[in-house]
Amino acid sequence: MSKRRNTLIPIAPNGVTTIGLDIGYGVVKAVTSETVITFPSVAGHAREIKFQQAEIAQRHPGDQIVDNEGMWFVGDLALAQLPPGELLRLRGRTANEATMGNAFRLRLAKVAIGKLFNGTRDRDAVHIRVATGLPCDHMRDAVELKRTLLGTHLIQTDSAEVIANVTEVMVMPQPYGTIYSRTLTSVGDLNPAHTFMRTGVCDVGTYTVDIALDDDGEYIDAESGSVESGVFTAQERIAEMLERDYRQKMPYRIIEEVLRTGKFRASGEPVDYREAVEEALAPLRSATLNLLSEKWKSGTIVDVIYLSGGGAEYVLREVISAYPQTQLVRQAQIANAQGYLNYARFAERAS
Repeated sequence: MSKRRNTLIPIAPNGVTTIGLDIGYGVVKAVTSETVITFPSVAGHAREIKFQQAEIAQRHPGDQIVDNEGMWFVGDLALAQLPPGELLRLRGRTANEATMGNAFRLRLAKVAIGKLFNGTRDRDAVHIRVATGLPCDHMRDAVELKRTLLGTHLIQTDSAEVIANVTEVMVMPQPYGTIYSRTLTSVGDLNPAHTFMRTGVCDVGTYTVDIALDDDGEYIDAESGSVESGVFTAQERIAEMLERDYRQKMPYRIIEEVLRTGKFRASGEPVDYREAVEEALAPLRSATLNLLSEKWKSGTIVDVIYLSGGGAEYVLREVISAYPQTQLVRQAQIANAQGYLNYARFAERAS
């Protein structure tokens, strides 16, 4: 799932690098003008690896980080090397967002910055502007998230050692990134090809489904919102079915493969789980349609609905059937991060 392009991003002429950062509950996405980084939003305390240490580190560059709570495995390295019981994830609001949820978000943000500045050593200072988002119904936590990300952070990973000076943080409703990916260009100009007035977005993520409505550039709060659902509802049902059928807990990557392909390999032989996967996806599809119906009714006065997020394709057929003006966004998983970047560029040009 990890993806890297370019080993070192160029510094902007003013010495500040702008990052569109989507710390999703399933996948972290970080976008700059030159680079796209994605990795699973998962971490766990590091373990000793007794064999192939160098090879494993090379396979998962930047997935080891040291902070004030010790050494961590993150992303694909954590999924590959840690048992399921030791994996920590973001799962919506925590008991104390300031000390738990945002501390985890900060760790993931540091890993993303470390990957973007891969190869930078000697604690070189980098100056950063961050545009990010939260689920619509979690926007009250935006002030605390800004406070967490702003300031100077020492980042020590296996592939970078930098001091990140975060000079500005912008937080918006998470799905608004998708809107900005369509209404603004990559350099921050208004997109003349976008001619719709009332623009909706449905963002299907791992633990939440979010919708937002924009009316000619104005956010409509009453017709935007979140539901604590998402792809995890299908993942959990598939995990339960596989454990029931084979009497063992399956690794996350196996569950993902079954959800994606509808097939499970048992002792090397493929087993058809397509019908079971369709059943597992039913709660996600119902939750998505219920949220859309609650906020937008029949959708008559919504000109276009952009469908984005890692789970977009799992609900596409049902959403288009109910709302024919729906369009699946290209590169749906990184649409929010790209839109955050577009907005940060727009705000910079307007200032």
